Amino acid sequence: MSLDQRSTAILSHLIKAGTFVSAGELTEKFHISRRTVYYDIGKINDWLEDNQLPIVKHVRSAGFILEEEAAIHAPEKLGHLKTWHYEYSAKERKAWLAIYLTAREKALFLDDLMEKTRVSRNTTIEDLKVLKAELERFELSLDFERKTGYSIAGKEDDKRKAIVHYLHHVLPEQNWQSFLAKIPIILNHEADDFSPVNFEKLLTVQNIVSESEAELNLQFTDEFLYSLAFRLLLFCKRVAQGKKVSIDPIEKEVLQATKHYQAAVTIGRKLSTLFKIEFPEDEIFYITKHLLASRIQFSGEPVLTSQQHEDQLLAQIVTRMVTDFQKYACVFFQNREEIENNLMLHVKPAYYRIKYGLEFETEMTELIKKQYHDVFLLTKKSISHLEAAVGKSINDNEVALISMHFGGWMRKVGAKPAARKKALLVCNNGVGTSRLLLHQLEGLFSTVDLIGSVSLREFQKNDYDADFIISTIPMEESTTPVFVVNPILTEAEKETLLKKVLGQVEPVTGQSASVEALMNIIEKHASIFDQSGLQQELKQFLHRPARITHDHGRPSLSSLLQPEYIQVKKEAADWKDAIVTAAAPLLLNGCITSAYVEKMLANVEKLGPYIVIAPHVAIPHAGPEDGVNCLGMSLLKLQHAVSFSDQDSHDVRLLIVLAAIDGEAHLKALSQLNSLLSDENSVETLLQAKTPEKIATFIRVNLPLD
Repeated sequence: MSLDQRSTAILSHLIKAGTFVSAGELTEKFHISRRTVYYDIGKINDWLEDNQLPIVKHVRSAGFILEEEAAIHAPEKLGHLKTWHYEYSAKERKAWLAIYLTAREKALFLDDLMEKTRVSRNTTIEDLKVLKAELERFELSLDFERKTGYSIAGKEDDKRKAIVHYLHHVLPEQNWQSFLAKIPIILNHEADDFSPVNFEKLLTVQNIVSESEAELNLQFTDEFLYSLAFRLLLFCKRVAQGKKVSIDPIEKEVLQATKHYQAAVTIGRKLSTLFKIEFPEDEIFYITKHLLASRIQFSGEPVLTSQQHEDQLLAQIVTRMVTDFQKYACVFFQNREEIENNLMLHVKPAYYRIKYGLEFETEMTELIKKQYHDVFLLTKKSISHLEAAVGKSINDNEVALISMHFGGWMRKVGAKPAARKKALLVCNNGVGTSRLLLHQLEGLFSTVDLIGSVSLREFQKNDYDADFIISTIPMEESTTPVFVVNPILTEAEKETLLKKVLGQVEPVTGQSASVEALMNIIEKHASIFDQSGLQQELKQFLHRPARITHDHGRPSLSSLLQPEYIQVKKEAADWKDAIVTAAAPLLLNGCITSAYVEKMLANVEKLGPYIVIAPHVAIPHAGPEDGVNCLGMSLLKLQHAVSFSDQDSHDVRLLIVLAAIDGEAHLKALSQLNSLLSDENSVETLLQAKTPEKIATFIRVNLPLD
């Protein structure tokens, strides 16, 4: 029996879980129906039986579980999959076709491509049709000649962009070690130096890239390190075939001034020796572009104080993005300098990725947009400064990465967490992902202090004082408990992790008697070979944490802006009077204190009219610590505008006072408000409304959908 991409992923998930996994968790994680879950489990069980391993068991009300013997030996079997035991998904087949066609040294006909992707004639023809249509976005064409077979035609630079794009579709974001182990078999043991991917050469190129980290004084994310090694291997093949890129002379001057160019020179020299080819100067500049566009885990360079022109430009962009995000989200970040430094680590390579057409792609984007919808939309509003600098619109993958950074800092706005046990996060997915995952984990454990995030390579080199480890990748056995998680946790995965962690690192006081009683009963009727292990599993199974509700408790805009919190006035004496009047309903019901009103006034005096977010609209606010007792909003509509400066653009007729209790609870209402105010017709309707009731009704009827 064969395993496809999804069933292999489900089996890997069961291996990592080490305990019961419900059908609901699998449907939520893999976005499939319960029927498909059971179908895939059946396929997995057939494969396990073929490999003489115990099958996946299903226990009603508990879920699926993989026996220890299967969990130990299945990874080894997966790493030695025979070619005919692994089925490519449609997405993988299309990507491999593109890679084979750009790497070909001889004519490739339909039968050759069928053999490469191991599917039928009709399926291969359909895959080629889809690929042909997709290649048009790169200004490339898929051609066929009777004598020379299939080929991809177009400019070399466009072909390279297509290679980078399709490598994203076949290279995993996790589980690199098992993937690398499978490569010689997946690629049919092609042994020549310039086969599409030669395993031994790949490892050597990977070491060459890794050595450049010291010269650049940074650390690439593990994902980028492996990805760049693949790219360079394929690029070298094309150089050997005489297919070379051409770089604009003016662009060369800019690239040559960077330290990344010097690192590229070193890499090019080593690649020339490895592949016995002459590396043209333009190819060195091309490698420089990829190094500038790299995703990094750590940088020792003080990027915000650099004298380089582009670095100074990007520092200004980062500052403006943080300012806009604070304005749109109505929050104040306490450690702004630290936030900007960390954000720069992502924005700088993102700038070069977008500029050179090397945008990052990730399957996590849709999950981020769904689970962190409000933060994603606010980030999208703040991204305009970066778009202006590159002269292009930014795709959702890049927006999602930046939103992960902002999302990870949102908890810093509220109260400081209480003292906790020490936990370390091991994450290979970059700064933004690590920050967001830390944010998710901080919300789960009331007694855990997350001491930071490191890459796997950092963890292997250093000693860390932690009570347990949470990792996004499987790790070798350790005396410290390790819990393997995904970079973005679903609600079901949060519950499972909470159950497992609390069962191991915290006393389960309410269940102690139940566990002891069960142990006594089991001892009467069976021999126990691992007393502590059984007791541990029973604790995990019996612990039933309450369902976690992270997003769904946020109130809507219409629930906050009831008629009693809305005022319609003819005019205000000045902007100070307008803010005081607008805040009056919240002050009257005790939602805020008079100190909060004073702080709002002081903020405008100090920072200027930053609260004017759109024509005629201002959102006065201060921090939760400045006198907020409960979440609230109030609205004041003026018949005659009040001015917040000498500029006409700062004349305001709508003031919405926001009282936020933390960095998150108000985001749903604020997101709905932003959507409403982005429509000029809606703003005009609000400005023409005569009574609080009409304004409240209009908001309720026109409330944007989640």
